[in-house]
Formats: sequence, structure tokens, C-alpha cells
Amino acid sequence: MKFVLPLCALLVLCLSAQTPPAPASTAPAQTPTAPAKDATPAQVLFNRLRERVRKDLMRAPRYTCVETVTRRQYRPQLAGKLTGCAAVVASRKAISSPGDLLWHDRLRLDVAVGDKAEMFSWAGARSFETNNLEDLALSGSSGSGEFSSFLASVFGDSAEQFRYNGEEKIDLGMLAKYEFKVPLAKSHYAYKTRSAKGIVIPYAGFFYAVPATAELKRLIVEATEFQSEDVCHVTDTMDYTRIKVGAGDFMVPAVSTMDVLFRVGEESVNETRYSNCHEFTGESSIRYDVDEEPSSAANAAKEELKKLPPKTHVRVYVDPPINTKTAAAGDPITGVVEREVKDKGKVVIRQTDRLHGRILRMEQFLGGAPRWVVAIRFDAVERDGVEIPVAFKPVDDGDRTPQEPRTMGRRGGSGSPIPTRPSSADRPAGSGLFVFGQAVELVLDRKFHSEWETK
Repeated sequence: MKFVLPLCALLVLCLSAQTPPAPASTAPAQTPTAPAKDATPAQVLFNRLRERVRKDLMRAPRYTCVETVTRRQYRPQLAGKLTGCAAVVASRKAISSPGDLLWHDRLRLDVAVGDKAEMFSWAGARSFETNNLEDLALSGSSGSGEFSSFLASVFGDSAEQFRYNGEEKIDLGMLAKYEFKVPLAKSHYAYKTRSAKGIVIPYAGFFYAVPATAELKRLIVEATEFQSEDVCHVTDTMDYTRIKVGAGDFMVPAVSTMDVLFRVGEESVNETRYSNCHEFTGESSIRYDVDEEPSSAANAAKEELKKLPPKTHVRVYVDPPINTKTAAAGDPITGVVEREVKDKGKVVIRQTDRLHGRILRMEQFLGGAPRWVVAIRFDAVERDGVEIPVAFKPVDDGDRTPQEPRTMGRRGGSGSPIPTRPSSADRPAGSGLFVFGQAVELVLDRKFHSEWETK
């Protein structure tokens, strides 16, 4: 089930080489490289900042980062009669707390930033799979644009009506603050929900820079003019840092937050942190047989695993353990074979074999009947140090709650019962989907057993 509405923030943007307009409260427009002698300090800083961002965008190499996304869904304690988005937004601004936590999960991904788009895969995957984050994050809100798209739009030729708001002390220090607007005619901001597909809207926001160095530190993008009946307000906040990538140093996001306020009064907050950024020179690749001259034992293991009969059943437990305090969808998982498996009197799965795979969902629901929903996929077998791709499908997934089937309503235990076998709509391709009716942290270890069969 999709607990929250999917939302994709920005489509791909292209950097324009046109001369940027001046802030509305400063002198007339000047080129970034040759400001007039009578230009105000605010205009000079703006020109330096814009030139620096645009040069970074034009010379930045292709690079990849690991991003860890923590997503949460809340129910704020809104007051008054919420008859429309204006009332919802006003009521939310009147309170400081996001309210009751209803749902959360964590994702670990690789993102590759190229000339025209961002590509995504689960962390450590053999290749990048998609330029649409929703293909991996099947539930929850998702967005993109943290790397070049927002910057290319705001500091290219899309934004206008710039205004200098003076210096402001925020958590990043005493910084110069500017506001901007991007009209519909120049906007590339697109969103989609269940009821709206790819609609472009205008947006506005602020950015903060270090006065002495013209270094961009924070960019805030706000969108409110949604035509959908689902979404009222979206705020994207991106904090930037400078790191060495390849032969130079470049500006990259350190952390970004997307806050979505829905018309029904619920709110989702996605926090994304970036790490291990480095130059990307091509598709990543993992070889299952790394030895240039594999031993006869390794060759024998490969041949045996390639000939595994269809519908071969294997029962495994998890080791090393998976703890939801730190684990994320995208993390690897290892299944330890409990007992050897024979086919026609011949051992086809050894007890020393290991199944390797990945967590594809790890979500906690706290509204109504608390539960964890975990999706796992095994897609390789390791024997004698040799790993071979093998497709498996689950045999015994479903509800693992010891008690009677529980309910999934958000309040008071009302709602439909959790199905014994989750529906295919909730299940990532090839995975087993397990439901655990508990509110405390979940650990998958030697006590968690599951059965799989070869396809």
C-alpha cells in the first residue's frame, strides 16, 4: 500500500548562458564579470555568487555519491476547519511540532550526476538502473533536483525579481540572504501525484551566501500553486558544501530536506544526506568470478550452481543481523543455508552455501496497529568463494506476527486486517514481503527463517 502520496519535484533543467538579471533592490543589471563602479555591494556579491555557481555547473565532472534518505510521515495537530490549502498552510504555520509520527523508512542509494540527468540505483548495485527515483522507492514521497537542476534554474535565466534581504544569522552563520521568483513561463518544476501527472508550476524561494567569499551555502525552493487536490505546499531546502572531485573542487549538496504538506493535513519530511562523492567514469560493474585463472574447484562450483534445478527449495536465516536502527532499503543481506538440499539423491545446495541479496523495503507504520513491512530479494548464491546469479522467489512470506492478524487502520485499531500474503502491488519484483506486528525496533537474525525456491 502507498501510505503517502508519491511526489517528484523537478524535471531535468538546462543551464542558460544568458546574462542574469540584477536583484530588484540593487542597481541595474550588470554582467557578472564586469560590474559597474557604482554597483551596490549587494549587486557585486550577487554577480560574484552567480558567476561562481554557473562556472561550477559548467566545469563539474560526472560524479556519483551515496545518498541516505530518511522519510517520515506526520499528522500535525492542526486547529480549525480545514476547508482548503490556505487553511491547512495557515494552521500548520501556527504550530511548531510536526505532530504524531505515522510512518517512516530509510533508503540507501547511489546517485550519478551527469550532464543532463541524475541516475539512481541501490547502493553498491552493478549498474545504475533508472533516472526516476520512484522506480526504486515504491511508496512514500520522493523528489530530485538537489544537484544541478535547482541551481541551473535559479542561477541560469529562469529566476527573476531578485531582492536582497540583508544579512541574517542562521544555523550556518551570518549570511547574505536573497529572494527570487520563477514564473510559470520559465519554470521547469513539475510534480505528479495519483491525480495529477507531470504538471509544471511556478515557484519562489531564498538563497544564502557567505558575504566575504560569495560561496552559496543554502538554497530554499517553495511551491504552492498546485492544481492537484492532494498537495498544498512543498519546501525543498538544500545545504551545499565544497569537496574535491577528480582534479578540482566543486560544490555539491551535503544535506537536503523536502517537506510536503498535503491537503488532508498530513505532512511528509524527507532528509537526504550525501557521502562518498567521487568522479564517475562509467557504469559500475561487479564480476562474480574475479580470478583471472579460476581454480578447478571454483570452476566446478560455477557449473554446479548454474545447473540448479527449478523449484529447488532452500531455508535460510539472516547473518550478519539486520537492525532497523541503522539498516536501510538498499543494504545487502545474506541468507545462511540451514541444511543441505538434495535433488534425486544429489546435494545441490550445501549447508556452507550463502544466498546474497538486498533489502528493498523496510518501513515502520505507527498509526493504528504498529507494524514493520520488510521486502527482501535474494538473487545470487556463493559457494567456495564464487558467486553466481540465481533467481529466487519466496515460499513462506507474509504476516510473521505471532498473535492473531492485526489491523492496519490509523487510529483506534479500525481498518482492514493485514493480509496473510501481501498483495503484488506492495511487493518489489522478485522479493518476499514480510509483516511484523510490533512497535519496537526490529532485528532480523538467526531467529528469522525464510524459505525460497529457484525459478
